[in-house]
Parts: sequence; C-alpha cells; structure tokens
Amino acid sequence: MKTNRRRFIKNVAGASAGILVSTACTNRSENKNNVSKAPAIHNKTKPIKASHDVIVVGAGLSGLHSAMLLEEQGYDVQVIEGRQRLGGRVYTLNNVPGKPEAAGEFIGATYARMVNTVNKLGLELYSPEDNNGPNRPWLYNLKGEYITAANWESHKMNPLEGEDRKLLPHRYLSTLSHRDNPLKDKPLDEWLKPEYQKYDIPHNEYLRSKGYNEATIDLMNVIIHSGGMHKTSALNELRRYHVNSFGNGKITFPDGKGWKMVKGGNSLLPEAMANSLQNEVHLSKTVIGFKEQDGIVQVSCADGSEYKGKNVICSIPISVLRNVTFEPYITGVTKEAIEQIDYGLSVQVHFLIKEPYWEKDGMDANMWTDGPLERFAVRTKRNENDLNAGLAYINGPESFKFNLMTDEQVFNYVEQKLAEIRPSTKGNLERLMVQSCERDVHGAGDWVYWQPGQVTKFGNHMRKSHGNIHFAGEHTAIMQRGMEGAFESGERAALDIILKA
Repeated sequence: MKTNRRRFIKNVAGASAGILVSTACTNRSENKNNVSKAPAIHNKTKPIKASHDVIVVGAGLSGLHSAMLLEEQGYDVQVIEGRQRLGGRVYTLNNVPGKPEAAGEFIGATYARMVNTVNKLGLELYSPEDNNGPNRPWLYNLKGEYITAANWESHKMNPLEGEDRKLLPHRYLSTLSHRDNPLKDKPLDEWLKPEYQKYDIPHNEYLRSKGYNEATIDLMNVIIHSGGMHKTSALNELRRYHVNSFGNGKITFPDGKGWKMVKGGNSLLPEAMANSLQNEVHLSKTVIGFKEQDGIVQVSCADGSEYKGKNVICSIPISVLRNVTFEPYITGVTKEAIEQIDYGLSVQVHFLIKEPYWEKDGMDANMWTDGPLERFAVRTKRNENDLNAGLAYINGPESFKFNLMTDEQVFNYVEQKLAEIRPSTKGNLERLMVQSCERDVHGAGDWVYWQPGQVTKFGNHMRKSHGNIHFAGEHTAIMQRGMEGAFESGERAALDIILKA
C-alpha cells in the first residue's frame, strides 16, 4: 500500500484550520515502550491472515473520523459497533418532541475538524434558540424555598459578596471555577505540563484556597459533572473551562454565532460519515477481547464473530475496557488507567406535558434545585406544532441512585419528587423515555473526568498504543474536549497507523 504522508498531513492540518495535534500524540518511541513485555504467542502451523488493514471498534465520531481518514489513504477499513445504532454519545432523540440531543449537543466555532466534516458531507448547521441550555431562565428552589432570578441578588441565601451577588447559582461553577484560571491564554495542551500538577487536587480544596465558602461550593456541586467536588481534580475543571473559553468572542461562525447544531439532528453527522465509507458498519458487535499474534490483531465479539486486522483502532470508553480481555495483557500505567478512570454520570427523564403547569401556579416553568431532581426544564419548541415536552436532568452524585432502578421506578421517583416541590405537575406528565449514557453498557457515562492526582499519573499515557492496538476517543484528546476531542483523537490514531507504515 502506498500513502503520501506529506500530502495527508498537509490535508489534515488544513481541515483542522490551524488547530494542530501535539507532537506528543504521535511519538512512536513512546508507543513502542508501552507494548506489553509478555511473550508473543506464535502459531507454528500457519500464519494468521488479516481480513482488513484496520478494524475500527466503535462507530462514534472518533472511530468514524479515523476510518474516513484511513480510507482516503487507501486502507481497507472495517468499522464495528456494539450498539444497534451509529453515533455513540451523539444521539438525537427523534421520538421526543423537539428532537433533543441526548449528549453531544452544541458544535462550537472552534470545532474545526467537525465543522469541516459537516461541510464535506453536505449537512447544514443552524443556530439554536438562545433560551435553550444554560441560557434558559430558571426558577430556583433552594432548601425548599422558591427564589426568582430577580430576587436572588438580595436574598438571604445568596452566599457571595459585592458584585458577585448578581451572579446566578447556575453560573457559579462555570464562572467561579474559571476565575483567575492559570491556563488562561495558554496553549490548549498546557494542562499536561508539570508546573500545573499542583492543581491536580480536589476541586473543593482548590476553591477553598481561593476564598469561597462552603455554601458557595455546595451550590457549585449541584451540577458538577463527575463524582462530586471532592472526587474531581481542580485541573480537570480548569482545563474544561479553558477549552470552553478558547477563542470565545474571537472565533465565530460567519454569522457571528459561537455555537451551532446539525439541522435535522446531530445524529445525521455520524450517519453520513458511516454512509461515506466503502465498507458498511457492522452493528451489534460488542467486543469482548483482543488477541495479537504474528502482527495480526483478532477482535472477538459477544455474538461469536471475529475480525482480523493488521491494526486496530479502539474507541471504546476507557472504563468499559475493564470488561474486555487483552492478549498479550495490558500492564503498567495503562492497566491502572483502565481500572481507575471514570466518566461523568447523568440521567435524563423525558415527559410530555399535558397542560402548561406554569400557567396554573403562575411561576416560571424551568426549575433549578438543590434537591434530588436538580433541574426540570421545558424543551424549547423547534416547530409551532410540537407538543410541550420537559425533562428532569440529574448529573453527578445524585444520579448514582438511578442505576439501581428500572425505568418504571425512575419515572415513579421523578414524578413523586416533582409533585412534592411543584404540585401543579401532578398528573400532568406523560412518560416518554429515560436516557442515560452510563446505563448503556457501551457508554460508561457522558464524558471522562479526571480525579485528583490522575492527570499527573495518567495524562501523558492515554495515547500510547498496545502493540498494534491504537486507542482513540475523547478521553485520549489533549487539545479539545467533547465532540471535537473525539475528532482530534480519531485523527491522531489514524496518523499513528499511517506514520508507522
């Protein structure tokens, strides 16, 4: 097989609009050092033959992007996916009024790889309503008391002082965590440098060192997308808001907007990516093991099927890899990372709203609480004929309990708690669906988060290959996060294969 490496790298750099992958991502000497020292198993009868050049495990954005790049260079690629659908954590809920996104939602103006792929595949982007997501107006219920946004500045429960009293509770985490961010105006991979390891401590400890009181930290903890402030590295949060603010106000779409969505639903993107491939993606292929022998990787699936490739790109979430066997075994720091790294948890409970309950009690429709339901929001209608729909959205520590419930128990619990704090909702909700990436055996959670000490321990090891198995997924990205992080990781994994050829 012949590949023009120089032309490929030039094309990738152009598609990324100047957002380059760090040289640390493609350090071939690091990859070689990470190969397990367990003895290779040799077939003494006849050599194993590969059925494809590359097997890509996972039909999310990272896997599909790497497959597209490799095919452009002449590689024979087969993508397999454990779910019965494409897209991974990009999942448009087409059966819910308004077609909300279950996870990957907004496409930033700095998402160069993603936007380039959208344009290349002929999809259309549009600007969502400003009152969706974090910009929607909230009615606060704190310690059982309703407080309007207009009353918050002067309210006795407001724990801040001076001008900060104007800051609304749902903005605490994003604003106060990012204030005086030591990563500000630094390159996006700066967080992995040794001088920032001093921030690899519990986030609540970091906030106390900045002078914030416990009441403020408690309100920030309501929406922390992890196992809680004490289980989250401050460096994780500093990096998260550093990436989110990168290019803020400076890099926009041509219409001046900072965020877009795919018209018709974000799921149309992974579907179009899969349709562009020469080989059809194989669904319902849950991978249970990898075995490398004589330079060929055999991928075994739960249904008994097997695939063989000269290389594998594995985009399975890192915590799900705990359920997958490797031969030769994974050892050392990579093994520890698989055993210890977790993903942020959340659950969405979707309802139809029979009658506008907010017209009955005269209060704002959307609730932000410090109770067990955290948030209940009414979806903004995309079409006038859409029915009213709402969802309870719970993340972090409060979402743990839902893993112990059936869907019916989840609905019962949410309806009961809603009726307690908002009686006008009682009997006014029709059940639609429960959505949780963590409850999906292939999903692990919403996105990876780093616990205290983990950036120091694992941050520079996530991109190392294991023999001919190359790891991708947003948990391996160092520049971007979320959907663009997935694209970055797929690009790097494809480059690793091309550059070693």
